[in-house]
Amino acid sequence: PEPAPSGDTQRMDSVKEDFVAWKSTMAVGVAPTRVVTAKGKGWGRSGALSDPLVTRQGALEGFTVSLRNEKVPSLFIGFTTLQSTLLAAGRAHQDDLDFGIRVSSDGVISYHSKRLAQQYYHATLTEAESLGELEAGDTLGMRLHADRAGFTIFRLERGAATGSSQRADGTRVSGVRREVVLKSFREVLAFPMRLMLVLGNSGAQAGPVCWLRSAVAAAPAQPARPGGLLDLPPPPGAAGGGGGGSWGG
Repeated sequence: PEPAPSGDTQRMDSVKEDFVAWKSTMAVGVAPTRVVTAKGKGWGRSGALSDPLVTRQGALEGFTVSLRNEKVPSLFIGFTTLQSTLLAAGRAHQDDLDFGIRVSSDGVISYHSKRLAQQYYHATLTEAESLGELEAGDTLGMRLHADRAGFTIFRLERGAATGSSQRADGTRVSGVRREVVLKSFREVLAFPMRLMLVLGNSGAQAGPVCWLRSAVAAAPAQPARPGGLLDLPPPPGAAGGGGGGSWGG
C-alpha cells in the first residue's frame, strides 16, 4: 500500500517498542531513563550510534524519539551506513547520516538526506524540507516503508494510545496509537543501517529512543477510511475497543 499523505492520521495496533542500545558514543551521558545528554559543544562532538541492526528483511522498521525537555534541542537523528565507531571516525556528525530528522534550535522539524545536502546549501535545504514545528514534549518517529524503498516521518498524538503495558524485559507494548504523518519520502536505501543521534549543543537532550518493530502477527489489510485513518481491531485484552486513556511510559 502507498504511504499516507502528509497530514493524515494512521492508527497502529499492538506496536512493540524497545529501547535502543547505544553501542558507540562520543561526549554524551546516558541516564537510567535512557535520556541522552550532550557534553560536547558544537556540531560533530556529541552523538550516539547503534549496532547495524536495520536490514532489508529484518523486523526493525524505524524508531521514535521523545523530546520532553522544555528547551528545544538542536539535533539530527536517523539512519547511517557508517561502518566504524564514532571514536574511530573522530566525530559524531550529521554529514555521516544518510537519512534522518533534523530539529533546529528554533523548533523547526525538517528532513535530512545526504543526497539533498550535497545538492543544496543548508539554508535552502531547511526551508524546502520544513515539516512543521516542535512542541515541548513531542515524540517524533521515522518508519521504513514496507517495500524498504523510503520513509514516513510522523508525530505521535498525545494521549492517543490505550492498553499500554511494560514487559519484564523493559520493552513496552502500546495498544492503539495514532501517528500523524508529516511527510513520506522515496529513497534508494543500502543495508544494513545503524541508528545515529547527533546533538548540536552542550546540554541538549533527547530520549528515550525506541525501536519500532513489525507486529508479531500482521492484521489483514483493510482499506483506509477517508482522511487516512486505518480502522484496526483493539489489541488483545483492551476492553471497549480503544477508549480514552493516555499513552503511558
